[in-house]
Amino acid sequence: MSFYGTQTYAVDSKGRVAIPVAMRRAASSRKPIASFVLVHGFEGCLALYAPQDWTRVEERLRRIPMGDRKGRAFARAFLLDATNVTVDAQGRVTIPPALLRRADLGKDAVLHGQVDRIEIWNPERLKVVVAETDGQLESLADEVLGGN
Repeated sequence: MSFYGTQTYAVDSKGRVAIPVAMRRAASSRKPIASFVLVHGFEGCLALYAPQDWTRVEERLRRIPMGDRKGRAFARAFLLDATNVTVDAQGRVTIPPALLRRADLGKDAVLHGQVDRIEIWNPERLKVVVAETDGQLESLADEVLGGN
């Protein structure tokens, strides 16, 4: 499953946001994704994982040794308020109030595909995070991808 694209959607009064059709379709199947795992992401966003992608995240979490204090702290913070969300007939998921607050979401949300997950951002927060790396794409690529 791969997610791409960036679009802004309204968050309604019940905390629901539409997931684009292209992001709800599994590449290997015409059957749409019926549910996601929603967690607090990094830099203040939320992250939606399709079931098969969440399985890989869960496998990595299970490998954290029980005696690893930092690992336990990470898992605790990462999984705080985590929930399964179902896609309704209109293609929306409901974001629970605790996660709406954690991501500081108001009337609008930016959905940003990040290959294995969909990030849900407060539009202003995303602008700040993107601005932090503005003009650094080449140096980040070299550092993160090893110059390949």
